[in-house]
Amino acid sequence: MSAFLVAYQLDDDNLENQNYDDFIEALQDYDGYCQVFDNLWIVCSEEFSADDVHEDLVQHLYEGDFILITEMGDDYRGFLPESVVDWINENI
Repeated sequence: MSAFLVAYQLDDDNLENQNYDDFIEALQDYDGYCQVFDNLWIVCSEEFSADDVHEDLVQHLYEGDFILITEMGDDYRGFLPESVVDWINENI
């Protein structure tokens, strides 16, 4: 299973005028997901590439929003909440 780090920045003007429920639901539709921070998630997929994840998620964003998807490898480090560390250890 591949794991992808998904980071995004939503345009402040869009937050007042747009609904991002579909975007959050799309993140939660993956084989596995974990919200690390407000705008940083890890999603897992048996079949998708970073390009596939991008194409899936970007359709729920608006002009002025930004997104970055990168596949996680074996070499990573961080200081994270215990629940996130537990999820990473169980899923990646």
